[in-house]
Amino acid sequence: MKSVYTFLVIIGLIAILPAARGETAPLPPLDTVIQRVMQTSATENTDYHTFNQHYFYTRDKVTEFLDSSGAVKQREDNQSTNNPIPSPRAFTQHPPPSRNVYPKQAAANEQNNIHGVALGKKEDLINSDLIKRFKLTIVDREMVNGRPTLVVDFKPVSNDLPVFNIKDRVINSIAGRAWVDEQDYQLEKVELHLTQKLTVLGGIVGSVSKFTLSFERDRTPDGYWYTRSLKWHLEAHEATVPRIVDHSEEVSDLQKMR
Repeated sequence: MKSVYTFLVIIGLIAILPAARGETAPLPPLDTVIQRVMQTSATENTDYHTFNQHYFYTRDKVTEFLDSSGAVKQREDNQSTNNPIPSPRAFTQHPPPSRNVYPKQAAANEQNNIHGVALGKKEDLINSDLIKRFKLTIVDREMVNGRPTLVVDFKPVSNDLPVFNIKDRVINSIAGRAWVDEQDYQLEKVELHLTQKLTVLGGIVGSVSKFTLSFERDRTPDGYWYTRSLKWHLEAHEATVPRIVDHSEEVSDLQKMR
């Protein structure tokens, strides 16, 4: 009987030793991760619209225009709110927009190419055409905001990718790192940068020598993902005029309304 007890104790120790050593599950296949991320991305605009219908929040935007020494020449501060319960009068006269919570500011930004990146704006969903332009590598697993994420490095798959417009040129020159939530397969965090200088018409119209962008997303208790913060830095020339711009956006005061 004693020998049986000893045997069971040994089996139990063998079972718990991997956990005691801190071993984790193997990283999943890259193809599986890509497919799951594309599935969640396909509904992201709809999910973001639904999030806006249920949550109140404040968005603060700061844009700083710098000189060559890094001193701030001009600063723009904007604050807007998303309120899913408009007043009855406002509703009867002007039905609330489906996504854009500050249409006048957005219209002005679309006219100004310096303000071309906006928090929460989803123009290009992750799809197979976009994915095939990059070499993706799962390099690690990390905890972000208390949730397990897969760390994925990405870079252009080659230096000879097809270019049909300026957007293709930008995409073909981007590299960085993404953190993919391992439970919901949502992008939780991204950091990217340009790998080379970009010019328009040989630099006559303009050029971009440096561009970095990062954003972080959070998950509400009821499962909605939203972009909590976004930052980008630009160093460029518009014709012969140098441009250095720092931009940041933050979402705060998040409250579920209905």
